[in-house]
Amino acid sequence: MYQNYTIGQTEFVLNYNYDLPQNHVARLISDFVDSIPQDVLLEDSGAATGRPSSHPAIMLKILLFAYSRQTYSGRKIEMMLDENLPMRWLAHDYTYSYHTINNFRRSQHASKLIKHAFVYFTMALKDHGLIQNDAVFIDGTKVEADANKYSFTWRRAVEKYHAKLREKTSKLYEKLVEKQVVQEMAPELVTSAEGMEVMEQELAEKITKLDEEIKQEPKIIKGGSVRKRRRRFLKKLRHQLSNDLIPRAKKYERAEDIFQGRNSYSKTDHDATFMCMKEDPMMNRELKPGYNLQIATHKQFVLDYELFSNPTDTRTLVPFLTQFHALDFFKHIVADAGYGSEYNYTMILDQFEKQPVIPYT
Repeated sequence: MYQNYTIGQTEFVLNYNYDLPQNHVARLISDFVDSIPQDVLLEDSGAATGRPSSHPAIMLKILLFAYSRQTYSGRKIEMMLDENLPMRWLAHDYTYSYHTINNFRRSQHASKLIKHAFVYFTMALKDHGLIQNDAVFIDGTKVEADANKYSFTWRRAVEKYHAKLREKTSKLYEKLVEKQVVQEMAPELVTSAEGMEVMEQELAEKITKLDEEIKQEPKIIKGGSVRKRRRRFLKKLRHQLSNDLIPRAKKYERAEDIFQGRNSYSKTDHDATFMCMKEDPMMNRELKPGYNLQIATHKQFVLDYELFSNPTDTRTLVPFLTQFHALDFFKHIVADAGYGSEYNYTMILDQFEKQPVIPYT
């Protein structure tokens, strides 16, 4: 015996039971997001006019449920809003385009909201007795950045060519001072882009003055005009400064500001550092732009996270623990040997007043 299956027969079915089971994960997500205070959920600088913005609570519920179903694409999340019953229940039957979803999750407000969500998630675990005061586990992994893998800038190369540029600029400055074209400046200002712009400005003033003097000269001068030869010489130096030395100096100074102690960065993502990924399908240890993702866990619950541009775990432990909101809940800090250093031990014992459980090789 089979179920009734008639093709083409007109049916009229009224289904009023638009609900979810009590133990469904969508209900857990909804209750958790609703527990976050409104002053945290809502953005301070909301627009007073125009179409009302999508409520951050609904958007956060949508994202959390989609991520729990391993769905990360904006278009697929939009499709879930049309086809998935729990998703429609969370969204209160609102529909959002993938543009709206992507604009929300890449906004600064969403980044702050997710960080605050970890705080309230930790407090909820504490209230339910799922956090014990024994130990928190720290570990990290490398995540590849959305940047061109051939857009690298190496600090060693920048320092090498910047030193050559300073040497070249110093010789040019000495020549100009000797010929009384520019005034003397502080040594540290000479090799900077600012000092080069001052020299270029003084050269321009000298050239303008020579132009006025040349206009007063006769058209034919025996042996040629000395002022014209001097003007050609100064124009050549000014062209070298404005088209070569100054742009390169600004480029190198900007790169040195971006490095911030790192050895490399990506031109298309200045925060990304070139590092070896844990997933290396070519087995050649190719350096790719990425981030060092650090997480704190307890009983398989992720309590906090942070992204670092430094590829080594040793230098990320103290900054991560400094911003970790639930550090006072634990007595021990457990990590692998990659975090072991005398500085980390000293900081954990003296500043954080915790007991490190970190092997040191």
